[in-house]
Formats: sequence, structure tokens, C-alpha cells
Amino acid sequence: MRENAFLRYCLLLLIVLPIGFLWLYPQVLRCMLVSRSADFRLLTGADAVYVSHTATIKQQTQLRRHTATAIDRIRRFWGGRCGQAILIYCPTQADYQQYCAGGEGAGCSVGTPWGTSYLVLGPDGNNADVIAHELCHDELFTRLGWWRVKRQIPQWFNEGLALMVDYRFSNPSAWEQPDSSLRNIPFTREKTIIPFPQRPMLKLVDLETTRDFFGGDYIHTMLAYQTATEEVARWLSVAGRAGVPELTNALTNGDGFSETYRRLEQDKRRSKR
Repeated sequence: MRENAFLRYCLLLLIVLPIGFLWLYPQVLRCMLVSRSADFRLLTGADAVYVSHTATIKQQTQLRRHTATAIDRIRRFWGGRCGQAILIYCPTQADYQQYCAGGEGAGCSVGTPWGTSYLVLGPDGNNADVIAHELCHDELFTRLGWWRVKRQIPQWFNEGLALMVDYRFSNPSAWEQPDSSLRNIPFTREKTIIPFPQRPMLKLVDLETTRDFFGGDYIHTMLAYQTATEEVARWLSVAGRAGVPELTNALTNGDGFSETYRRLEQDKRRSKR
């Protein structure tokens, strides 16, 4: 009898938890049903990209080009692409708020515990930097899984990694190699990089969680981005681009983040002596 009661309890949890999750986060449910929405359709010439019917022909053309550029950037940065996120482009703020909680920023990532992820682009999200940023979050999510990212990966690393492929905040020289497609193209956009506030940087230990990172005002968030950008760029300058998949592979095999993060850097320093 006790075994039957326990099984019924577990079955009830399996039913109630997903329903409760979707009730608390209605944006996730809307993302899951975007393929059935009369307001969105698949973008011609792109895989798994849904675009609002309000998007103009010019916006759709730009989205195809920017998505292709961002995907290529992700493949070069990670040494391949595993992510299969569904992109949802909302050219109006009203639509964006329906699919991204709060409707803030140019884009947001919506991940589910069961593995599906959605990248929602707002009115300012139709550019390669925003798309690459969100795709990088998805790549980490896909390689490590929702639970491991939430429990083991500090938010400063999650954001810092995404900022490496987001040239609004960083210079591609932080990781680009001579064999990349940018080898003959000088980086002329440095003047367009978003300036950081002129205040002392935050400490990494104060940016471990999502609340730590985004819980303050605008200046706090920008300082958090600055701290994350400079730390991950510093680490990449030593560990190299190959250090990123090496790190995620080690975590998948059960190693801890902090120890592996330090070890990869130390090993690379020793090899250069």
C-alpha cells in the first residue's frame, strides 16, 4: 500500500510541477506554442526562426543575414555548434513583452528544465551581436543541461562568455585566431563599443547568481557586464579558445567549475614555460 501511495505521489508531482512551472512563467508556454500562433510564421530561408507577421521584408532580410553571421561566429568560437534553440523575432515591444518576461533588453533566453530553449529577439534584437550573444547562452545550456547551468555555472561566466561573441561589449581580438574569416578585416567598430561606467569594477563573488548580476540598477548591470567581460577575456587569453569546450566537457564528466576553470589556466601557463 505504501509503495502504491508513493508511486501516486510521484506521478502527481510529474503532472503538477510542469503545470505549475508554465503557470508561473506564461512566456514559456507562449514560446512553446509559437508554431501554432496565427501571429508568427517560419522565416523563409532560415531554420527554426519564427518571425511576426508585422515584420517588414527588409527586417526579414536583415534577420536572415544576421542569424547566419551569428551562427558562424558561434561555430568558430565553440569549435562547432550543438545548440538548437528556436528563435522568435518580435519587431514590436508589445509582442516582445508577451514572449520575454519584463520585455527588457534587446533579447532574452528562455530555457526549460526538459531541454528546449527559445531565443526571443525584441525590436532592437535584429543584429548579429544580440543573436550571437543569445546563441552562446543556448550553446552552454545545450552542452551542460539546464540543471547544471543553474546550479554550477556562475552568472558572471555565463554572461562573460556570451559577451565574447557580442562585439557591442568586446573586441573580437579577445579570441579570434588568424584562421578566422575576420583575419583580413580590420576591427573598425571599437568606437561603437558600448562604454562602461567609470566606477570601480564589481567582485566576481558578488556576481554568482542571476539576481546578483541583474538585481541592481542600470549602472550596476553595466558594471557587472564589464567585470564579466574583462575576466573571461583575461582567462581566454591564457586558456585559449579551445579552453571553452574543454571546460564544458570536464563539467559534463562531473568536475567542478571553479577547480576546472583554474586548472585549465594553470595547465596552459605551465605548458608555455
